[in-house]
Amino acid sequence: MPLVGSIALGLPLYVLPRPFAQFAGFSGDDPFVYELGGAALLGYGVALAIGARRAEWEPMRFIVLGTYVFSVVAFLAAFVALGSSVLNGAVLLVMLWSVVVAYSTGRVLVAHRGVRAGPRDIAGWVAVVLVLATISAAVFGIGPQAPQLFAALTGYRGTDEYLYRLSGAACFGYAAMGVGELRSLHWEDLRLPNVMALVFNGLAFLAAVFEIIAGRTTLLALLVALAAGFFTLAITLIVARRGR
Repeated sequence: MPLVGSIALGLPLYVLPRPFAQFAGFSGDDPFVYELGGAALLGYGVALAIGARRAEWEPMRFIVLGTYVFSVVAFLAAFVALGSSVLNGAVLLVMLWSVVVAYSTGRVLVAHRGVRAGPRDIAGWVAVVLVLATISAAVFGIGPQAPQLFAALTGYRGTDEYLYRLSGAACFGYAAMGVGELRSLHWEDLRLPNVMALVFNGLAFLAAVFEIIAGRTTLLALLVALAAGFFTLAITLIVARRGR
């Protein structure tokens, strides 16, 4: 369920953000914001697909934690949307999906509680990158929960408040995953989360570059290009060096 949902929602948000938003009953005014949410969702999908093939809990546990936090915040975003009379099939569908995912991932986390990390074996510079990435994910996760303010500060309209909150929820899951990584600092625990973060940042960087090339140079596009570009390079090096 988390794997299928993250890809089914993330792919159209990233590839066809405006048509998909309009098809789902939104204005589609700020496609770049939706692309960022789609990039984050596709990161979940790739990591869950790889982890499911290995069927091992330890490399998956922080991915599951991030998915759980994402689904909880996504449910709250849908609840706020319903409270604001934003009622359409897409909101209800994602709300139902988030309930199922939160319940299933929550049960998995409880069933495997108490698992200890291996010895800390990553380099100090890797820990620094993880701290910065976790802070960045938290900022881009919390900011869109106040969509009007976030849009005004970053150069967008903020019309589709629900899609802002959903995109932020997807980013916030990465922050939760990052906290788990920092508590472990064991490479086998970090390997799959770094692949997930690499997919997210790589896609976000490409979206930001195309936004700038298209002449839509906003504060958000510049910030994402710089941050995602840096993390893409840094995480590629981390994966290549296996955290050393």
